[in-house]
Amino acid sequence: MEFHGAGTDWTCDPAVQQAAGEIWKKSGNSPFNRYIFGQVWPDQAAAKAHDLIIAWRRARPDLVIAECSDLGAHLAAKVLDLPVFAADNGLGPVLLELWDTDIAPALTSLYKRHGQDTPVLPAMLTPAPVPWFYRTPPPAARAVRRTVAEFRTVIPERLDRSPSSRPLVYVSLGTLATAMPGLRAVVGSVYREILAALSGIDCDAIVSAGDLAQDLPSTDPSIEVVEHVPQPVLLRRVDLCVTHAGRASLLDAVQGTTPVLGMGVLADQPDNAAVFARRGLGRALELAARRGEIADAVTAVPGDSHYNDAMTAANAELSQLPPLDIMELRDRI
Repeated sequence: MEFHGAGTDWTCDPAVQQAAGEIWKKSGNSPFNRYIFGQVWPDQAAAKAHDLIIAWRRARPDLVIAECSDLGAHLAAKVLDLPVFAADNGLGPVLLELWDTDIAPALTSLYKRHGQDTPVLPAMLTPAPVPWFYRTPPPAARAVRRTVAEFRTVIPERLDRSPSSRPLVYVSLGTLATAMPGLRAVVGSVYREILAALSGIDCDAIVSAGDLAQDLPSTDPSIEVVEHVPQPVLLRRVDLCVTHAGRASLLDAVQGTTPVLGMGVLADQPDNAAVFARRGLGRALELAARRGEIADAVTAVPGDSHYNDAMTAANAELSQLPPLDIMELRDRI
């Protein structure tokens, strides 16, 4: 697919990463969310909207599907009267929570400059049943079937293990937090607690830690620390997924019918972990949990058939969602 840049590449700005990490460390996740989604993203929407309006006037799209957090794309589509849907990348619940108090007020002057009314989120597309993650459904929400890229369904030969009587645990705390200097050390410490917990358990483990892997040497032959793995296919083979509870990772686990131990880090992740625990799809622990508590949870979840049964039912519900129909969406609005 042809790709064109628009707006500014602010997500990799060291100043933004430093500020966000410091707010999270000093004040917690809620102030972090208000800073990122109620201040930084609205501030960046103007440049994105400007570039897209110019581009779309030259080559007018038939349909816009933009991430729910892509506030500039939403505005550009509205200015040009284009059909637009917001794709829920996991942040939909966070945006709805902050919309009236933080996000919409921050966008109002930008919308007025473009002759637009009060900012509103476009109709939402979500790759999971809407009640899974939303207490109050967003307006005009539509659940669609989730697909996974084919290259992510092939497991590397070095990770293709023979069946064993020992449970196989997969661990990944994502890559977003490790990009923030203030959070990188925190996440590294959590990995070390998890590795210590796994070392005292009769299990095998694969730990995917991104570029933190080089700082997490394992002396236990039953624990392999790697940078990356094709997560969707691996989750069809393991007995437990220890995860930061990002939306994609949780849905990978559902499609692999693998119970989870959620340890949410930031943004939507802590709430996601709690949601899955309430639905009986695993357990949730605080990020500050120590190795003993982690070991108890890692030992308990794989042996409990209730979690596996709940995951099997959730996977069936997920697979029954209708596929994304681009032509139907284009004609709907």
